[in-house]
Amino acid sequence: MKINDKQLEALLSVASKKLNTSPETLKSQLESGVFDQALSSMNKTDAERLTKALSDPKIAQKILSTPQAQEIYKKLSK
Repeated sequence: MKINDKQLEALLSVASKKLNTSPETLKSQLESGVFDQALSSMNKTDAERLTKALSDPKIAQKILSTPQAQEIYKKLSK
């Protein structure tokens, strides 16, 4: 399953809220490969998990295909 634009926007929205930043800022940081600000607001374990997920598309896909992620996507798509 490939991530489409709506799924990406939903994921950025949820993640940015948890990281206390805007989706645009988070997307910009991720696209530039500089997400120190996002990681600095997380606890060490979560930061390590995010770094691992971002570096491995299979892990990111696995996360997005979970029932919880699909439910969030459905709610944000309305």
